Amino acid sequence: MDKIKAVKIVGRALQVDFKNDKTIVLEDCWLRDHCRCSTCYHADTFQRALHLLNIPDTKIKKFELIKSGIAIEWDDKHISTYSSEFLAQFHYKTWVNSRKLKPILWRGDEVADKITRVHVDKFLNSVEGAKAVFQSLLDYGVAFIEQVGTSMEATEKACQALGGVQHTLFGGMWQVTTKQERADTAYTNLPLAVHNDNTYFTEAAGLQILHCIKHTNGTGGETILADGFYGALRLKEEHPEDFKFLTTFDVEAEYLEDGHHHRYSAPVIQVDKDGDLKQIRFNVYDRSAMAFESGEECRSYYRSLRNLSRYYENPDNQLQFKLTPGTVMVMDNFRLLHGRTAFTGNRVLCGSYVSRSDWLDRARSLGLIQ
Repeated sequence: MDKIKAVKIVGRALQVDFKNDKTIVLEDCWLRDHCRCSTCYHADTFQRALHLLNIPDTKIKKFELIKSGIAIEWDDKHISTYSSEFLAQFHYKTWVNSRKLKPILWRGDEVADKITRVHVDKFLNSVEGAKAVFQSLLDYGVAFIEQVGTSMEATEKACQALGGVQHTLFGGMWQVTTKQERADTAYTNLPLAVHNDNTYFTEAAGLQILHCIKHTNGTGGETILADGFYGALRLKEEHPEDFKFLTTFDVEAEYLEDGHHHRYSAPVIQVDKDGDLKQIRFNVYDRSAMAFESGEECRSYYRSLRNLSRYYENPDNQLQFKLTPGTVMVMDNFRLLHGRTAFTGNRVLCGSYVSRSDWLDRARSLGLIQ
């Protein structure tokens, strides 16, 4: 527990020193905005009660160190109290670090025995099972749910528990066969290089769920996975100029079929303000024709994408296995790339997407992230 050691006014701010040697300087405007009294805050809905424009621009008249934390009297006579636990959360480095995901990078089959495999009943009916699946997604970007019934309906139950089925132009739940029902190479028996889905959407799906419910009279169709974050960081180490290019240059992708035309441009490698990886949007198939400002920019585009692709296509960096009926694979589409080998016979997959907001909501509600 973070106990307060000392408090003093610094300008219009309050400096709070904790016994664990952390120090926070909180501006008076922040403190008034974060008053948790019933006039300023709805504790039952976890929402502020005052509009930003109606929060008084007041100054601290005096403060008192109390047993639970700090009490402040403002110059308009309003009283605010703050617990030490509440204030300690907002030590900047602690606050930023608490919100960062901490993926465990991997390459090749070294991860095969680390990925969580959970029986569907345990996943659906226990907190322990749900936590195991979501922790594996946070750590490695993939998890397996086993002994699922080989039907769309049974698969959908697992998808709903992962955060809810996301509806796109492909529908909610969908099937992938070789009948060319969509203008997409996935609906053939051709090999697919590893890629992220939905690079042509303004926001790509957060999770992709795949369940091979049938494969008869044929061979092949092995699933291939690669850790997009691992490849991106290798690129940063060995080709820093290409990494920088792919974090700043908008690569355009599009999807065309009768009645639909999706198009979106964004960096292939997306990072946050601290330079940490947020998302990979890599798909060699969905790239649309582009014009370039200069010959140098054009050559940088091809060089950087090829160099990144070499990490993803290196068999030593890929995990390859056969999806079989009853095993549902769940992947983080913001991180993992997936593909497949060519196949023969009658192969049917079903699955869906789950939005990133929805699956992280489930992980957060389970106490796995903040």
